[in-house]
Amino acid sequence: MRVRVVAFASAAEAIGGGGREVELGEGATVDDLRARLLADHPALVPLWPRLAVAVDGRLAAGAAALAEGTEVALLPPVSGGSGGGAPAG
Repeated sequence: MRVRVVAFASAAEAIGGGGREVELGEGATVDDLRARLLADHPALVPLWPRLAVAVDGRLAAGAAALAEGTEVALLPPVSGGSGGGAPAG
C-alpha cells in the first residue's frame, strides 16, 4: 500500500522535501513507517523523538494502523510566541 508523507520545517529538510509517497506492506502501522523513514533518511533520526505524527489530520501513536492513501504528517515542535498573556503591570 502507498501512504503520503508530508513533512514540515526541519523534518522536511531531513527527508529532502516536503512530501513523498512511501510503499509499505498491508497492515502497516506508524511504527512501521517510522522504521522505514529512519532507514531511508538518517538525518531524521535525531528529530524523530520531538516530532508529532498526524494520520489523516489526527495525532497518532506508533501502533496506529495505516491504510492505502493515508496522509501522514511529520510535525516538528512549534516555538515562539509570548505565552499569550498581557504583561503584568
